[in-house]
Parts: sequence; structure tokens; C-alpha cells
Amino acid sequence: MNKISKRIVKYMILMNLVVAIIGLILTSFILPKIYINNEYIDLEEASEYVLEAAKNNTVTDLANIYAVLINNGKVTNMCKANNGNGHMGQMGKMGMMGKMNSIDYESIKGRQVFKSSDGNTYIGLKRNSSYGDIVVYKSYEGTKSLIKSVNLIMISIFLFSLIISTFIAVYLGGKFTKPIISLRKRANDISKGIYSSKFEINTKDEIQELNDSIDNMAKELEIKDNMQKEFIANVSHDLKTPLSVIRANSEVIKDGLVSDKEVVEYASSIIEEVDVLTELVGEILVLTKLRDNKKIIKPSEYDIKRFVKESYDKLNNYLINGNYNNYDLQLKIDKNLYNKNIFASIDNNYLFRVLSNFFINAIKHSKSKDKIVFGMREVENNIEVYMKDYGKGIVPESINYIWDRYYKEDKSGGMGLGLAISKEIILAHGFNYGVESNIGEGSKFYFDIPRSLIKEK
Repeated sequence: MNKISKRIVKYMILMNLVVAIIGLILTSFILPKIYINNEYIDLEEASEYVLEAAKNNTVTDLANIYAVLINNGKVTNMCKANNGNGHMGQMGKMGMMGKMNSIDYESIKGRQVFKSSDGNTYIGLKRNSSYGDIVVYKSYEGTKSLIKSVNLIMISIFLFSLIISTFIAVYLGGKFTKPIISLRKRANDISKGIYSSKFEINTKDEIQELNDSIDNMAKELEIKDNMQKEFIANVSHDLKTPLSVIRANSEVIKDGLVSDKEVVEYASSIIEEVDVLTELVGEILVLTKLRDNKKIIKPSEYDIKRFVKESYDKLNNYLINGNYNNYDLQLKIDKNLYNKNIFASIDNNYLFRVLSNFFINAIKHSKSKDKIVFGMREVENNIEVYMKDYGKGIVPESINYIWDRYYKEDKSGGMGLGLAISKEIILAHGFNYGVESNIGEGSKFYFDIPRSLIKEK
């Protein structure tokens, strides 16, 4: 029996025990009080009959109830004698006389359970009348027997329900814990990097929902794990190439295999490769600081339209100086923004880095002579800054992962940190970000400046 089954059995026993205790309390304390109160009501009614009989100088015919009238110390039986005569007088049976003699009627006060001198227990009631004190009473043995029988029935019910509930608890425990044990095994597999194992759980409740959530989590973790492995492979590749060049050139210089003029060329090549390494390490450090909420973003209030125009000039110069003249970069600012001076708190350098990443991404996915639109527009009172290309587009299964730090849609070299860094910079500004793409029609990367962060002057 597993732990949950044992716990269910324990709770079932505890629940039955509580119910049994409550039942015993009811039958031992409350039920007797209710029953005795009903007995007193019967005796009250019987005393009325006795009073009426005293008025008429007759006796009563009360089933299982005894009655006497006490007047000036004289005790008179008010019930019919066994011989059936209907007049007031001495009892016809010696047994009845003995019963009367065994009871001290003077000691009875109001409602009372009392014992006779012969050891019998009675429940009685004493009341005053103009004819004397009326005492009516009956045997208490029947009440005690009833209460005892009820207690035995309650104990029997408890024991029976305990046995049945134990079997039910064991059955339900096994049925309930089986999918949980499967989920535990699934979770252990995931912790070991085994994402393919699955269990069919059709409980149609929260356990099935949990199983579905774990399946989705496993898929996401597998994707993240693969991206991380690919990232490490890309880092290794990008570090290995410049390190190999640096080592080869250094060995040539060390062995004196080149002239003084060539030494300068080899040294320059080493410096270039060191710069590549510095850039790679710098990107990793920037991403780490952004992810750790380090305050590397230094925003200040700036005209967004001016920032867009200045960024356009820088990107255009990049096209010219980088021999990308065959791409057509176009600036597009909505007419309704021409006469507005829109300010927001931004870090120009880091936010331009976002636009540079958007722009480089657009070039990589565009064909020669394609146009790239760099724009600014108002969308639902927010200001959207975007970069749109008309290239090959992004496959749908990649859309949700292109912003991740390990993801790179193009698998040929490079670490793919550009968009991951861009996302963190945008979030550090408090802006929103997104991408829209269709295969064969191109993609649009953008960030939105919320109205709450905008000032118009």
C-alpha cells in the first residue's frame, strides 16, 4: 500500500471514529434526555387522569404506570387492581402492596428518577392537588434497555462501516494514486533530460490537466535544452575560429617565418580576431546583466521622432560603408505625427542597438535590391517603431522562440543573441515588443511605447 493509500485509510478511520463518537454522545446523553422528557410528558398526562379519578372517587386504568394518592400520610393506590374492581380501596394483590411499601413516596420531589428499597429503578412525578399529593411512576428498566440497545446498534454500525470504508479507501487509494505515481515517474524522467516518455491519463479532472501541463512543459524544456546545446556549440565554434587564427599567426611570428613587414600584417590579423572575441564576450555579458536586472540602461527624456531620424541616418551610413548599397532603406513616419513632439525616457545607445539588430536581421532575410521600411506610427494611442522587410519570412514554429537567448533560426554559425538582447533592452525600458511574419512576404519587428510613458510637448 502506497503512502497516499495509507493516508486515505487513516482519514477514513478517523472520520468513522469521529462519527462514532458523535453518535455515542447523542445516544448516551442527548437521546436519554429526550426519551426521559417524553416519559415525564406521559406521566403528566397520567396525573391528570389520576386527579380526575380522585374527584370521582374512582381509580384509573393506566397501562404500565403506577399511581398513588397521599393524603395526611395515608397512601392510596389509584390504579385498578388486578382483580379489576373499579372502586377506590386497598390493592387486591400482595405484590402490589409490596411495591407500594418498598417506595418512600414522601422523599419524591417533582420529577425524579428514584430507586425502591427492593432495588428497582423508577421514573416518577409528584404533584400537589386539593385531594392530596399525586405520585405517578413507571419502571425505568425499559428506558435503560432501549438506550443500551441503541448504543449496541451504533457500535455495530461503526465497526461495519469501518470495515467497509477500509476496503473502499484501499481501492480508491490505488485508483487515485496510480496516475500520480505515473506523473512522479514522468517528472523524474524530465529531471534526467528524458522528454519522450508519456503516460495516458484519462481521469477527466485536475490530474489529467496536470499531466497535460507536464507534457507541455516537457516540450518547452526539450526545445530550450536543444537551443542551449546549440548555443554552446555555436559559442564553441565562434570562439574556436578566431582562437585558431590567433594561435597560427602567433606561432608563425614566434618561429621567425615572416619578415618585419609581414609581422605587422599578422599582428593586425591577431588584433582583429581579438576584437571578434571581445565582441562575442561583450554580447554574452550584456545579456547576462540585462537578465539579472543590472542597471546598465541609463534612460533620459528624448524626442522619439528625432531619435528615429538619427537612427535612420546611422543605418543608412552602415549600408553605404558596409557595401550594402543594393538594399533600399526607406524612412516612413505617419503624417499625423509630423506636428507632434513625442518624448519618452530612453537610452539612445541601447535602443539604437535594438534597431541595429532589427535592421541586420532584415538584411539577412531579404534579397538583393529589396526594400526595408524603417518607420514610426501611432497604434491605439501607443507609438510603434518598426523595421519591416519583404524577404522570406519566418516559419510559424519559430515565431515563439526567436526572442530566446539560445534560439537562432538560421543554423549556420553565430550565437543568435541579437534578438534576445533586444528583448531585454525593450523590457528594461518598459516597452512592448513583437513580430509579425508571413512566409514569402517578409517580417516586421517592432517595439511599442505605451501612452502612459509618452509626453507630448
